[in-house]
Amino acid sequence: MRILKTTTLAAVLAAIALPVLAAELPEGTVISADNIDKIKNDTFQGHTVASLLTERIEWRIRNSGFRMPLVKSKDIPLDPKYIKASQANAGKTKINREKCSVDGYGAGLPFPNIDMNDPEAAEKVVWNWHLGQIYGDVAEAREWTQLLVDGNKGIHAELIAEFSRYNMKNRLDGKVDGDGSERGRQLLYFKAPADMKGLGTFTVMYDSAKMNDVWAYIPAVRRIRRLSGGAWMDPIGSSDQLQDDLEVFNARPCWYPGYKMLGKRWVLASANSKTPVWVRDGKTFDEKFPTLENKAPFWNMNKDRYEPREVYVIEATTPPEHPYSKKILYIETKYPRIHWGEAFNRKGEFWKHLQFHSFASKGVDGYIGGLTASGAIIDFQRNHATVFLTDTAAWRMNQPGLTSDNFTLQTLQAAGR
Repeated sequence: MRILKTTTLAAVLAAIALPVLAAELPEGTVISADNIDKIKNDTFQGHTVASLLTERIEWRIRNSGFRMPLVKSKDIPLDPKYIKASQANAGKTKINREKCSVDGYGAGLPFPNIDMNDPEAAEKVVWNWHLGQIYGDVAEAREWTQLLVDGNKGIHAELIAEFSRYNMKNRLDGKVDGDGSERGRQLLYFKAPADMKGLGTFTVMYDSAKMNDVWAYIPAVRRIRRLSGGAWMDPIGSSDQLQDDLEVFNARPCWYPGYKMLGKRWVLASANSKTPVWVRDGKTFDEKFPTLENKAPFWNMNKDRYEPREVYVIEATTPPEHPYSKKILYIETKYPRIHWGEAFNRKGEFWKHLQFHSFASKGVDGYIGGLTASGAIIDFQRNHATVFLTDTAAWRMNQPGLTSDNFTLQTLQAAGR
């Protein structure tokens, strides 16, 4: 009788579903399809793994070979001049929709204090991104590569280019270059391969509702061609990227008809990327692309590092002529940086996943800021991606002696020849 009672008691205890205690994962843990179900309820820096993964990121981990090595969050230093300029805007700035501008704005963040109960909160966060980026008054990516990647066959094109932006106003040095109508100027041109060498664009960005003026230099005919005002929505060559996809969102905020604040949350992002991410003279895939995995689908940055970051989640509604119906933006709460984006087609179906990795850096003049290390625009409908990898050592911020005279159509022509 005692044996029977003991056996019955053991069976009852075994049948009781006792709560499973969550474990705090160590730094270096890699989230993958092999362990995601096992560790979803575990925590990292106090956040459950499940809560750190967006729906699209979890889908990629489960279905597309994506893996995420975990590292602890690290603060991003901001320059004291940037912080001071941002604080000076508090309570003084206002969105002027009629003029497509921000009244009372000087430099830094136009809206340093975001109130989640403010009906304009989402739009203000996007204006912070547009006007308050932390790459300095002049930023030059001397060399970066654009990889075109087939999800089955791998890299089938490797382009090398140079990119630079020059702020005409709202500068931390207080200068206004020109008559104040221009927000900034941008140059982009390709250096390789031979059939692309010299091809490039020159863009003038205005501080108003006026669309960008964009010119392209065609080296084959040695001619400049002016592009339409809607070029910001056009694809860039044969890549998966629209002009509007540069660093996830590359539009004047008023060009989008509306924004919706979906909330705040924590996600995993590469805010302190490994460097270098591209070694041009590397002899093997792994040497040349230290953060990419040489395995289908070939675009996964599985060897970089991912940390918990708090983000605003914003739904941006596109204009009717835009290829996308909407974008979902995951924008850092502590400084203007978009870590992830999701693009949907006109049927409302998920189309592209966008990710950009960044790193802290110092300008030539000592300015403390942040720059892009790498990025990817992944078109899951055609199983293709465009991956960007910068020569992080060749980035330059606030190079002395540069003026608007260094950012002109003539500059583009000279580079193309």
